[in-house]
Amino acid sequence: MQSNPPPNHDIFRATRGRGLFALVLAVAGFLLPQEVPLEWYPLNEPGTDINLLEISCAADRTGDVQILYDLARHGHRPIDAVRFPISPTEQTYTYTFPLPDAPIVEMHVAPPGQGGTLTIRQMRIINRRGEEIRRFTCDLFRSEREISAIAPSVEGWKLTSTASATRPLTRIELFSPIIPVGKDYRNLLRCLLSVGYLSMMLWILLLAVLFTFYRPVGWRDLTARLGSMACLAVLFAFVGNRGLIRNSVHYARFVSWPVAAGKRLEFDLETSSPSTAQLFWDTGRGMNETESLRQDYEPHRGLQTLRFPLPDKPLRALRFDPRDGEGRLEIRGIRVVDGGQRTCAVLPLDALRPVHDIAKLHAEADTLLIETSSASTDPITQFTAAATAIVNRALAEKEKP
Repeated sequence: MQSNPPPNHDIFRATRGRGLFALVLAVAGFLLPQEVPLEWYPLNEPGTDINLLEISCAADRTGDVQILYDLARHGHRPIDAVRFPISPTEQTYTYTFPLPDAPIVEMHVAPPGQGGTLTIRQMRIINRRGEEIRRFTCDLFRSEREISAIAPSVEGWKLTSTASATRPLTRIELFSPIIPVGKDYRNLLRCLLSVGYLSMMLWILLLAVLFTFYRPVGWRDLTARLGSMACLAVLFAFVGNRGLIRNSVHYARFVSWPVAAGKRLEFDLETSSPSTAQLFWDTGRGMNETESLRQDYEPHRGLQTLRFPLPDKPLRALRFDPRDGEGRLEIRGIRVVDGGQRTCAVLPLDALRPVHDIAKLHAEADTLLIETSSASTDPITQFTAAATAIVNRALAEKEKP
């Protein structure tokens, strides 16, 4: 006697065997690599701590500029890069790009090839409030391959590839990883929202298939079918977002390497001729030679950075002697950085006041011009009380991990 086939709706019945098969299939799918993580539901309000890369640059030939970063995954991946076309121009333009919510342990810059020159006026990491997180300077760039010169210029510095270069590359010296504030919380939200959004979409599709072949047989039966479809949708939503989830876990487990202790005061400047600058600090004994440091200027007219280590105690006053004798300086930036080269404070360019042998001191939008008097022997400027307070707040901050 031939048995009747089961009703059509039985193919949607949740059983232990079917559930186990779906689980095994989902786990196998989750373990598959996903080069580009799906992010179905990006954050509408991610906050102000998202890191942005800002670069002001120009080139002398048509080509592409690439900025590559290693997200603690032992090398650069093609998707972990910023790439933009550039055309010949003497005027620099500022480009701003969002960075991933992940620790960056290496950064490279690739200028145009075949002898092309990329002039960088400034390059830094900022957050959405416009606060500076990290500033890159000429002396932090290293040649990796097919680079003929890394040279300072009046505008900033130049990266020049060799005449036959097809893949020129420079490396930026990082003294600490670039880690966005609050990245783990935002990545958790991304995972929850992306999985939730994809779960809803898959559930709708599964219900569409279900109700094509099935008619409810009571509320209990309907509820069981809806629940089983929801479980399948959530299970495979995790599979669809496996790259996002696994990356978020990997970034959350990242441990930063130790950095040198102490903070420094940095000046980005251009000088008319080689000389020596000196920084004095008053910790309660007045200005004296034992509490000061001298730094020689590099013998060129291009932009350069002077770095003065600061004491680990509150300062009553700060004095900056810009050079020995007559000359001219243009200061482009003053900041306090820690041992990981992370910006702790940015001082305004009007932070200095003339004291002795200063013929001109004038602050414009992005430049502080200092001219010393003719036949001067000891040009002196001093930081304002407000600027010294900014430095003291930076010195009082705990060292970042």
